Amino acid sequence: MGTSLHDCDCGTITGMPDLSFGVYVLPRDPEHGQDLALRMEDTEFDTAWIGDTLGDWRQRSSPLLDPWITLGALATETDNLELGMMVTNLAWRDPVHIARFAMTVDQLSNGRFILGLGCGQVDDQLMVGRSTYEMPAKERVDRLEEGTAVIDRLLRQDTSDFTGTFTQYENAAMAPGCVQRPRLPIALAGNGPRITKMAARVADTWNAWIDITDVDEFRRQISERTAMLDDYLAEIGRDPATLTRSLLALDEAFDAWSDPGAVPALVEKFAPLGFSEFIFYPPEPRDWKKFLKVGVDVLEAIRS
Repeated sequence: MGTSLHDCDCGTITGMPDLSFGVYVLPRDPEHGQDLALRMEDTEFDTAWIGDTLGDWRQRSSPLLDPWITLGALATETDNLELGMMVTNLAWRDPVHIARFAMTVDQLSNGRFILGLGCGQVDDQLMVGRSTYEMPAKERVDRLEEGTAVIDRLLRQDTSDFTGTFTQYENAAMAPGCVQRPRLPIALAGNGPRITKMAARVADTWNAWIDITDVDEFRRQISERTAMLDDYLAEIGRDPATLTRSLLALDEAFDAWSDPGAVPALVEKFAPLGFSEFIFYPPEPRDWKKFLKVGVDVLEAIRS
């Protein structure tokens, strides 16, 4: 992505949506995640995201603190920064517990929380049982669909008894509920057709994962998916403007920090498809100056 910042005239893109930018935070120690989040509050970045994993999927021996507890800490340490979970995995997470966790973070942050849900297969699930890691794809998506419905109803203060295929409960309690009404925002993550349609029905954001190794091929594939999404939104009568399209560029092959033209080029390529949110891998501590350059100068230039 050798495009320079000045070569990318992002302001001329037809139908350019309002843009949002986020950074994926890896809380390696008590100060690491907090330090990055506090620095983000002085930039044009909007959201600090944390993934709900039981360890670093790239380096199993690397330190990584619990994501939900870290989110609670960040909620009390930050003032304006949005906080997001990208994502919690309903293939093995209990949706009732997740609804309670999410409501709590929304309360602690005074309404600055976004809940991302998914059902991917990551090897950290071996810690909670091999059968979970080897779960068929259909069952994973089935659990995501039912779990999302459970979380949606609980966050909307529907505490009536529920009996599903994977989840059953009664006597539910969700007080005090979400700060955001009617509930906090939900993002569904997945590139497949079934999850895309699910997002159109029930989510506030649809998140896609980009394969940086071949951006043009990914753009071709995802343009087919966004066309399907548009058709389905029209079929169910939902305004496309009510569903945010989010792109997770979580790949070490994409360096948002060293090349000042990398982020503008990505925006220029995917904003015409309706993507308005872009999430990047965090910088190394030695790259703080580059991080501030992108977070202030580059993002200001894109938005202007």
